[in-house]
Amino acid sequence: MSQIQDIYEDDEFDGLLEDARMNAANDWEENFVSDLSSKYAEFGRRMFLSEPQQCHLERIASDE
Repeated sequence: MSQIQDIYEDDEFDGLLEDARMNAANDWEENFVSDLSSKYAEFGRRMFLSEPQQCHLERIASDE
């Protein structure tokens, strides 16, 4: 598990969350993105993100 600051540049994660929010296609994806957004609001760039979470988020954000 890595921290956001180790994975993404400055506001890259903010943009990724916004893209994922806009592309979420079902309730599970909406809840997943919302949960990550809440944790990011609380912990900022020190938030931990697992590899599976990162993969899901990037898949949703890219609208695959």
